[in-house]
Amino acid sequence: MAIGTIEFKCIRINLKKNSAFAPDESQIDSLIEFDLRIGSERFRNLSAEVRQPNGTDFQSESLQVGTVLGYDGLWNDEEFREFCVRYYRDVIGSCGVGRTIKQGQRKLVERVAIRLYRREVINLSVELSSSR
Repeated sequence: MAIGTIEFKCIRINLKKNSAFAPDESQIDSLIEFDLRIGSERFRNLSAEVRQPNGTDFQSESLQVGTVLGYDGLWNDEEFREFCVRYYRDVIGSCGVGRTIKQGQRKLVERVAIRLYRREVINLSVELSSSR
């Protein structure tokens, strides 16, 4: 069984950049930055985009999680999505930005970077994951 450790580092909220998601002013696009450790190998500076409809409740609204940028090995998309959603909601809630997002005041949260370190163990085994 292949196991990896995701080391979440930072979330950049409401980026004004080229995104893998189609441009949409009614959405808040954020970038979660992390490293991945598999045994003695370490993959640095990976990221995944997260999209939330502007003006919605960050704790209950469905979030879109994009593919991992910078890594193309075995991956468990479902488990990774769950980790990203939990990380996003915890960071947004703990820093108080969630109230602003829920009120739809998108301009107040442009280009905010919040650091919160967290580790998650992910199962990368072939039976449960997709290969990229």
